[in-house]
Amino acid sequence: MKFPKYPSIPLIKYRPEIFSVKEVVATEKLHGSTFRVGFPMGMASTDDVVYGSHETVYVHGSHEFFPLGRAVQWFSEKPELLAKMWETIKSYGFSDATVFGEAFGPGIKAKGIKYSTGQDMLFRAFDIMVGENFLTYDLFCEVIDKMGLPRVHEVWRGDLTIAAFDSLLEVPSREATLNGITDASNLAEGVVIRSNPLLRTVFGEWLIVKHKSKKFSEVAEAESTPKTREASPADTFAATYVTEGRILNALARVQARRLSLKNDMTDIPVLLKELLLDLQKECMPEWKALDCPEKAIQGAVSRVLSPQYRQVLASHE
Repeated sequence: MKFPKYPSIPLIKYRPEIFSVKEVVATEKLHGSTFRVGFPMGMASTDDVVYGSHETVYVHGSHEFFPLGRAVQWFSEKPELLAKMWETIKSYGFSDATVFGEAFGPGIKAKGIKYSTGQDMLFRAFDIMVGENFLTYDLFCEVIDKMGLPRVHEVWRGDLTIAAFDSLLEVPSREATLNGITDASNLAEGVVIRSNPLLRTVFGEWLIVKHKSKKFSEVAEAESTPKTREASPADTFAATYVTEGRILNALARVQARRLSLKNDMTDIPVLLKELLLDLQKECMPEWKALDCPEKAIQGAVSRVLSPQYRQVLASHE
C-alpha cells in the first residue's frame, strides 16, 4: 500500500474555484498537527497498522525520533479501538484505508488556543482515503462514527459566499467549548472548507481550502510600511505574509522536528529559515512576482519577523 499524505490546504484566495460549486461543508480548523493511520492491503493483524505525520512515516521502535510519538502511543495503547477501525474498514469492503486526523492539545502547537482542561493529547479525524480517493463527506462521517473515533466538528453546510465564510471566524472554538472551556477570547483558528461532493480543479487539485481568524491569519491586513525608508516590493511582501499565525505554525513545525528553541530572540535564525521555506511553498506566485534577489526577500522577512516574534514571546509569557 502506498501511504498517502494529506494534500496541502491553501488559503481560500488561492483556490477561487470553491465559489463555483453548489454546496460546501465547513469544519473547525484545529490548531494541531496532521496525523495519519494506515490500514494496508493484506494486513494480517493490527500490528501491521502504519502511522505518520504529514511528512514522516513512523518506524517501529523509534519514538524518540518521531515528532508525533505521542499520537502513535495514543493509538497503540487502544487495541480495541484499532480492532474496531479495522473491522469497520473490512465491513465496507475497502481493500486499504488511511484515516487522517488532527493530533492536538498540550505540547502540540500549544500556543494560541486552549482546547481542554486536562493534559492528555486529543485526536479528531477529518478524512478517510481509500486507494487514491477520499470518501464522500457523509460516508466519512458514517464510517468514522462506526469506528468509534471522534471527528472534527462541522460548523456550516450549504451554498457559499465570502460573507458566509467570514461569519464563521472570530468565534470561540467549538471543540474547546464542548470540552468545558468557556473563555470567549479562546477563538477558533478558523475553518476548513471542502466542496460537497469533493471535486478537483482542472489541475487535479482537491477543492479544499482554509479560512483563518485574524490571530492565526497567514496574510496581514494592509498596514503602513516601514517609515525609515521607502518600502521595496520585498518589504511589502514581508509585511503582508509574515504574520503571527504564520510564525506560530513555523514554531510548531520546528518543535515537531525537535530542533532546539530557547524561546528568546536567539531563535530568529531557525525561524527565518522555516518561514522562507513556507513562503516559497504557500506564496510562490507572489514571491515570483517580486522579481528581486532572494537575499533581499530574506532581509525583508527578517526585519518583519524580529518584532513580530518579540510580540509572540511577550503574549505567551
